[in-house]
Amino acid sequence: MNLEKMFEMQRALDDRINKTHPVQEAENRLAKKVMAFIVEVSELANEWRGFKFWSEDQKPRTREYLTNYTEQDSVLGPGAVWKNPLLEEYVDGLHFLLSIGLEQGRTSVKLFTRPTQVNIVECFLDIYTSAVGMGIYAFALEMDTQRAHIDYDILFNDYLSLGDALGFTETQIEQAYFKKNKVNHQRQEDGY
Repeated sequence: MNLEKMFEMQRALDDRINKTHPVQEAENRLAKKVMAFIVEVSELANEWRGFKFWSEDQKPRTREYLTNYTEQDSVLGPGAVWKNPLLEEYVDGLHFLLSIGLEQGRTSVKLFTRPTQVNIVECFLDIYTSAVGMGIYAFALEMDTQRAHIDYDILFNDYLSLGDALGFTETQIEQAYFKKNKVNHQRQEDGY
């Protein structure tokens, strides 16, 4: 995965957003980005559905019809276009995760060897725990920059581990990020 390029693309998007929506006096933009990340992770969990022990339907939402529906024996025709809601929510979170890093002055992340088998619920909970820690740093009067960078690396690697556990390849994540980044630029153009 070309993280350097992704950080560059995220910086361009963040710069555009900051021009349209400048940081207000006393606004804690980092705290808002952390909260947005947590919301996106929650939306991802909702699409995954595996924590819903009370439901008969715990299958991840990985395929949603978009356009060109032609019904033929209850099967979508050859022109059908699909999206993967699970992957979309994952890259939405990745946008905010990269943005959090940029807010800390980061343009790279230290990657760790990730475990091959993980418990997905545990992955989500580790991410929430780390993200809440980031939120606490956002309000700290004196932030330990070195500790914040280590925590960011851990959070980023935990998020990549979750992507692995959900079955996403680095190529899928990268392509979905590039595609969604274009959508996010268009949303700014349209006054989203």
